[in-house]
Amino acid sequence: MPLFLEFALLGLFMFGLYASFGFLVKRAAGNPSYKLGLALALVAAFMLFWVNGAVGVIGSENNDANMSYFVLVLMVFLGSIASRFRAGGLRIVMAVAAIAMVIIATAALGFSMGVNGPIWPWDVVWITVFFFALWSLSAWFFHQVTLETEGQTSSDP
Repeated sequence: MPLFLEFALLGLFMFGLYASFGFLVKRAAGNPSYKLGLALALVAAFMLFWVNGAVGVIGSENNDANMSYFVLVLMVFLGSIASRFRAGGLRIVMAVAAIAMVIIATAALGFSMGVNGPIWPWDVVWITVFFFALWSLSAWFFHQVTLETEGQTSSDP
């Protein structure tokens, strides 16, 4: 892919993150758990997109197995839209993203994808652990929002 096209794609992705964060923060005024979950999800999506595009996670950036991470970011985006950015749906989307990170890494390690990487398999392992933590923490914050919402709507004495 030409370098100018990579920068254009990254710029478009960054603008989309900025615009969606601004819109969703206004929507969640007064709910810090939602904002933190959203911020973590956007940071995770941006960083995974950026790192994978720049140097690749599995081997080099030219390894076709790295496309699975772009698919993961696309899945998070589409899942978020499908859930209408509601905390209950976002909790599931982020949990699935965390599990998908582990599945991708397991497949990469199991099928020896990226053995040409300089520190293989540790690069795949540590990056997976990092992003698993981001996606999981985001899911946890969205879970906290659903617990708060259920507590407000229940008729418990």
